[in-house]
Amino acid sequence: MATANPHQVGNIQWRENSRKKKERFIEGQHVSLDELSEQNVMIKYLGKKIFIPPYPTPVEFWVKDVAHVTNKSGFMAILESELFGPPNSKFSWWDLKINEEEIRAAEARYMQRNFPNQAQEPNEEEPFLEKFTTSPQFQLKTSRYGNYRFTFPLTELMQEYKEQNCGGAEPVLRVYETITYSQEIVYAVLIHSPEDNQRFRIYPLLETSDWVRYNDGKIIWKAQAICETHEFKFNSCEERIQSRAEKQSDFEYYVWDHVSLLFHLPNDASIKIPRRRLIKALDACKLDEIDLSGYQGTKTNEERFLEAETIVGGLKRDLEGFGELL
Repeated sequence: MATANPHQVGNIQWRENSRKKKERFIEGQHVSLDELSEQNVMIKYLGKKIFIPPYPTPVEFWVKDVAHVTNKSGFMAILESELFGPPNSKFSWWDLKINEEEIRAAEARYMQRNFPNQAQEPNEEEPFLEKFTTSPQFQLKTSRYGNYRFTFPLTELMQEYKEQNCGGAEPVLRVYETITYSQEIVYAVLIHSPEDNQRFRIYPLLETSDWVRYNDGKIIWKAQAICETHEFKFNSCEERIQSRAEKQSDFEYYVWDHVSLLFHLPNDASIKIPRRRLIKALDACKLDEIDLSGYQGTKTNEERFLEAETIVGGLKRDLEGFGELL
C-alpha cells in the first residue's frame, strides 16, 4: 500500500514474477538508492558504494521514445493480432529508449546545473557522459528480453491508449512500485484510465515522484546510477580541464536504475496498432549476456539474432515494395 510520507520507506515485499524470478518491491513509492541502502536492500552491490569512482549523478534525461522487446513467439503474436495485450498479465510493459541526442542534451543540463560557469564557455571538450551511460538501459543494440523490439514515440502510444482504453480522456500516471533485483532498480510507472481512479487511488500521482516525471509527451527521468560497470572516473574540478572522464586501471560493478511504463489493460483489453505501423516500428536486437527471453530451443544467441535480422529485414522490404504499388 502507498505510504503517506514519501521519505518513509514502505514495506519491502517478495514475489515471483512472470519469468519465475524472485524480486523485491515497494508499493506506491519510487525509493532512492540512498534509501534502499539504508534499508539494507541490494546489500551485495549498494554496499560497494565507497569503492565506486565518482560518476555524474543524478542526470536528467528527457525521453520521447519507448520500446517493447519480446521473443519470437511474442513478436509473431503481436504481428498477427496487431495487438499489444499481455496474455498472462493486466499490464503491457514498456521501457525508455534513449538516443544519442538525448544523452548530449542531458550532459548539457548536467553541466548547467552543476558547473554553470563552465557551461557558458565554448564546448572544446569531447562529450563525457557517453563514457558513463553504459548500463543495459542505454544499449540500443541489445536486450535481455528477446530479439524483436518495437519502438514508438510515447505521444503516439499514449494517444492510442487514450482513444482505445480511456474513452478519449487523458490517461492517469501514478507512482506504482520500486522493484529491485541483485543489481537492477526499476521505477515502475502505472498508466491507467481515469475510470479506474478509485481502484488505483492508493498509488500517488506521478507528480509526487522525486525521480520520474511526465511532461509534454516526454518522460523526464532523474537517473541515479547510469553505469552498472564503472570503468571511468568523473573529474568534477571547478577548473577547466581537458577531460572529465578518466579511464581507470580496473572496473567496479554497481547497481543501475531505469524506468518502466505499465499500461493497464484489464479484461482482455489491448492497444491495437496496424500491421504496417508495427513493421515500421520494428528492429532486430542482439541478446544481452543475461537472457530473460524464456527461450528453450537449441539455437545459439547469434543464430537467433541472425534469424531475427532476416525476418525483420524481409518484412521491411515487403512493406517498401507494397508501398511502391500504392
